[in-house]
Amino acid sequence: MSEPLNLFLLEDVEDVARSIRAALERAGHRVTRCRTSADALIVLGHGAFDLALLKHRILDLTGLDLLHTISREHISVPVLLLTAPGDEEVALNALRAGALDCVEVDPGQHFLNELAKRVLECVEKHRLGELNCLLIQALESASDGIMITDLQGSILHVNSALEEVTGYRREELLGRSPRVLKSDRHPAEFYRQMWQTLLGRTSWRGELLNRRKDGSLYEASMTISPIFDQHGSLTHFVGIQRDVTAHKQLQRQLLQAQKMQSVGTLAGGIAHEFNNLLAGIGGYAALGLLEANLSEELRDVLRNIASLSERAAGLTRQLLAFARTPVLTRRPTALDVFLRDTVQFLRQSLRIEVALNLPDSSASNPTWTLEVDANQLQQALVNLAINSRDAIREKQERRAARTGDGQKQASPEDCTITFRLREVHFAEMMPAFPHNVPAGEYLLLEVEDTGCGMPPEVLSQAIDPFFTTKEVGQGTGLGLAVVFGVVQGHQGYLTIRSAPGEGTCTSLYLPCRSPLVAAPLPNGEGKLARLDLEPDPAPHYHILVLDDEEAVLDVIRRFLQLAGHRVTAASSGAQALELLSKNVAVDLVILDWTVSGDQGTTLIRRLRERFPTLPILTCLSGEPGEFPRDLRLEPSLTTIRKPFRMHELWFAVRQAIAPDRLAVDSEL
Repeated sequence: MSEPLNLFLLEDVEDVARSIRAALERAGHRVTRCRTSADALIVLGHGAFDLALLKHRILDLTGLDLLHTISREHISVPVLLLTAPGDEEVALNALRAGALDCVEVDPGQHFLNELAKRVLECVEKHRLGELNCLLIQALESASDGIMITDLQGSILHVNSALEEVTGYRREELLGRSPRVLKSDRHPAEFYRQMWQTLLGRTSWRGELLNRRKDGSLYEASMTISPIFDQHGSLTHFVGIQRDVTAHKQLQRQLLQAQKMQSVGTLAGGIAHEFNNLLAGIGGYAALGLLEANLSEELRDVLRNIASLSERAAGLTRQLLAFARTPVLTRRPTALDVFLRDTVQFLRQSLRIEVALNLPDSSASNPTWTLEVDANQLQQALVNLAINSRDAIREKQERRAARTGDGQKQASPEDCTITFRLREVHFAEMMPAFPHNVPAGEYLLLEVEDTGCGMPPEVLSQAIDPFFTTKEVGQGTGLGLAVVFGVVQGHQGYLTIRSAPGEGTCTSLYLPCRSPLVAAPLPNGEGKLARLDLEPDPAPHYHILVLDDEEAVLDVIRRFLQLAGHRVTAASSGAQALELLSKNVAVDLVILDWTVSGDQGTTLIRRLRERFPTLPILTCLSGEPGEFPRDLRLEPSLTTIRKPFRMHELWFAVRQAIAPDRLAVDSEL
């Protein structure tokens, strides 16, 4: 230490004080002197000194008493006590009271020879002590868990953050190996490479899965570094770990959301284009079946084509339910009654046994009523029940294959599917997969099974469309994707909890306090279509049909001509507007809402400007949610979804032109 020190001296004997000052100033230090303890307290309380030299035997207050007073008054200054010869007990008490050192002031003043050296040692000792305290406080204040071990891996020190992360108390960890946190989720090679890096005198950085005291797992981002002494010898290891479980979960959720958005966009585009193709395929099959003198073999072929196109149309509807938040027909529904009906349907129609766990009917919410689309919600529960049944069968098959006893009956607890309804409240966000559930009050529908469960790599893809673990031809991979879309349509949240061999619990959180306002449907959507198999003996109309798919345009034209209507075809919005501008009188315009070159919204508005009362029938190949709100409320705008049957088109035409002639319940 070469810098000058700012020193304080309490000495009432003038000659001794002069000698001490001279010895310290020769060493380059500055000295402030007081003669009484009272003055010393005032100066020390207002000054900043590197060291205070206090004489013990002084008239108004002994140096030892002054030392206690300094400590009591929280005056931050290190102390060296000057004692008389033979004051060994005083020196011992001073050291116990916090003095750094004691120097015996002999009559011959030989102590001055080493006084400057003793002063430097005291200041260095004090600074090292302060640095040590600062380092300990830093370790304890750190938000990351810190562990120090010897070369054999025995734990020597842990901080409070590590106690909080692991659930172990400090005394439970000291002396033990870090293996106490091992999760057995990493292979031996993982740890071998870690130790190879550390013993190579290099820091190791990585992520690992550790186990808390309660057995739960957490993901840790860890850095382990070797510690060397002043000679460069390896002496200890220090590990710093951060619990990144929540961060990793949010990261996975973000990736999942981005993936779902991309896949949803792709699925929606495929469904839209596929519906156009199916409209042509199914339409031509229907037209073929109307031909006379068909052989029975050819008639069967056409029936199969029509049937397969309808099945394909069902798949596209499921794709659209996943790809876009569907517009739902919501009505107040008593969920306890709804669940009983769903369970009865599963038992009678699908032969699936389901246990029902409902809240006590005498509770404060006896009816458990929400505004939901019961049909969509029931479809979601049916999908989940089918998945649970298949998971239970798979578990039973694995057990039979393992034991070699294919005839052994499964125990009842291995075949359990449970529907559960309860009310939950979260004061803060609940972490879950694939999305966190925000704070709020929910009615919770749970479907839980005791099946084979899903490993993490399968769970991460569970709601992806077309992902399935079943054999080819055994599943579409759309079950959970559809459930996800239905729950989103109710502004709810879907969570899945699963582990191999432990079953799966799928939870549907439906908000029960915030109002769920159903988006208005385009006129005609959701109304009951009569299954008329013959054309209506109504007046024949002149209809302008606009579609950029030649096959669809041809099918619609043929369907309408069979009903006796006159048809004018257009393949673009510009062509349709040109025909109408020539005063071609038409009773109805049928158009594809996504017609290329002039999107349906713009075209409809242009038609409205020029022909305010002209009825328009819009063909949708996607969800009606694509419609702007103002057009949904347009009185002379009706819709029909592709692909449609011939009689459905006939009905839609009559509905669009003369809705008052239809005996349809206005509530449907």
